[in-house]
Amino acid sequence: MAEALIAAAAEVGIRITVLDTCYLAAGIGEPTAGVQRRFDDGDAQAWAERVATLPEPGDRARIGAAIHSVRAVPRDQLPTVVAAASGRPLHVHLSEQVAENEQCLAAHGHSPTALLEEAGALGPDTTAVHATHLSDHDIELLGSSGTHVCFCPTTERDLGDGVGPSRALWAAGAPLTVGSDSHAVIDPFEEIRAVEMDERLVSGRRGRWTATELMEAGARIGHASLGFDDAGSIAVGQRADIVVVDPASPRTAGTGGGLGTAVFAATSADVREIWADGVRHEAQTLREEAGRALDEVIAKLWETSEGGQP
Repeated sequence: MAEALIAAAAEVGIRITVLDTCYLAAGIGEPTAGVQRRFDDGDAQAWAERVATLPEPGDRARIGAAIHSVRAVPRDQLPTVVAAASGRPLHVHLSEQVAENEQCLAAHGHSPTALLEEAGALGPDTTAVHATHLSDHDIELLGSSGTHVCFCPTTERDLGDGVGPSRALWAAGAPLTVGSDSHAVIDPFEEIRAVEMDERLVSGRRGRWTATELMEAGARIGHASLGFDDAGSIAVGQRADIVVVDPASPRTAGTGGGLGTAVFAATSADVREIWADGVRHEAQTLREEAGRALDEVIAKLWETSEGGQP
């Protein structure tokens, strides 16, 4: 699968980081069952040996690793994953729901963050995805270790997970990135904007994040968390990646066309051009091609699924 994904990314001209995920349990102390078994390598050592056989990708791809969660990788297996991921991006779902924290505390006497710290999993190469329900000590551990945190606001809303302490994590030293983690909404502008909007809801205050900070999270810091520290900025020595946003669409008209327009007004529908490593792509053509391809593939999946309908 990893090789197929890298080949597909190369075919359409984009970069990719494949995060090969260690998934060994259905929950703390629960073996995988049913369809989950296809993701289960048996133990962390077998997972590491399989990942080690993957060919080194080219300049436009990275192979990283993921601990699905402390629910899906037993405590004694965590250090093996950490060792195998050394020098590569390592991602982990962390404290997405209160139940995860409660189960981890009951089984191990530690929060999920403390369990990862014990295993040596925290650090600048690691990204904690969601990081929604954290104690002050958890925030201190993530910040002092320089661990990235990746908020996925549209999915966290969709699942009713809650709003994580983005500003507190940033203040503690944890760089912020954003992601989706699902197909609830596919729009990076909405994700970065939602970080500020959600903070307003929980704090009762506006202006918690600046447009510059949010764009950094969505571009430079996000690239770094995926193993591309030479992308996400327009500067000498950086990859020639440029996104051109229409300053006069129905959403952006009258806003002045600055950085705040992209962060607080634009959507993916306002992107006119995409430059990847200096190669220009017309955005509308890409949207139409991707939409048609997805529609065809999803229709086939529904045809073969039980019931044959969404």
